[in-house]
Amino acid sequence: MVPVLFGLGHRVSGARFILSLDCEGKWGVADHLGAFENRALTDERLRSAYGSIVALLDEFDLPATFAFVGAFTQSQRGFTRVADKLKVLGPKPPYLRQVLDAIAGNGGDGWHGRDLVELVRSAGTSHEIALHGVTHVPWDAVDRTFARAELDLFGELEGPIRDARTFIYPRNRVAHVDVLKEHGFAGFRTARARRTRLGSLAAELNLLARPQPPATGDGVVPIPSGYFVNWRHGGRKLVPPAITAKRAALLLERAAEAEAVVHYWLHPENIATAPDTLQVLRSIVAAAARMRDAGRCDVLTQIEYCRQVASSPARHELT
Repeated sequence: MVPVLFGLGHRVSGARFILSLDCEGKWGVADHLGAFENRALTDERLRSAYGSIVALLDEFDLPATFAFVGAFTQSQRGFTRVADKLKVLGPKPPYLRQVLDAIAGNGGDGWHGRDLVELVRSAGTSHEIALHGVTHVPWDAVDRTFARAELDLFGELEGPIRDARTFIYPRNRVAHVDVLKEHGFAGFRTARARRTRLGSLAAELNLLARPQPPATGDGVVPIPSGYFVNWRHGGRKLVPPAITAKRAALLLERAAEAEAVVHYWLHPENIATAPDTLQVLRSIVAAAARMRDAGRCDVLTQIEYCRQVASSPARHELT
């Protein structure tokens, strides 16, 4: 296997592994917020879930990309400062106004995650802070004017979120990539074709799954879409954790042979609502760490991956 060179002195030979986390609090379920979400996504349970993830990644010294909904990163005071501008966005779509009513009604429990950003920032392992939309409104449901207004508001937010340079689309609905380019983003996580619930469940059992080819091209880097970390909730509890672990190990082996990409993602909120999901994540992180320590895998954040792609003159194909 011939090593691939990225820029001066950076050598990649084997798999590339990315772990990204869509960090949403209650913003991710704002349009279908029910009793279960209100009960499960409290400040206390979110702190426990995020803390367990950070501790796991520190244990394996494995960096990840934490992509936060911009509004969720604000302290209560910081959110009050931008709330009036959210009201202007609110009519498109209407549930943003419902968000403001919900926050006023419960004192902001589950809506303000500034302490979670700081938890990630203070971890022993250095992680990337990325952007998961400003309000979690899916961009395929809005026009470019709304997308630009969101990113203009992004520039007014407080804290480390303002340094975000990669983007994860709310609900994985990719749209208006040109607006990301206008605002200086380096890359975005792409999305697989939508599946039915049954199809998604069947995919979790597929031990023949293939890794993805590295990105090519100029401009905003399309980061391979990856694989969802199985959420141990509802019908997904039927998937044996051993199968999930085996699938991840096989994907990494195939990626090492083909110099391809294995990108896993989940929501920390999946662990707040189904704590057994942490053990599934552990098996994937452990597999990636073993491959890295054996010199067969390069563990990257999204922004590190984008920098590799941007500095590489090579073009890759997965065979």
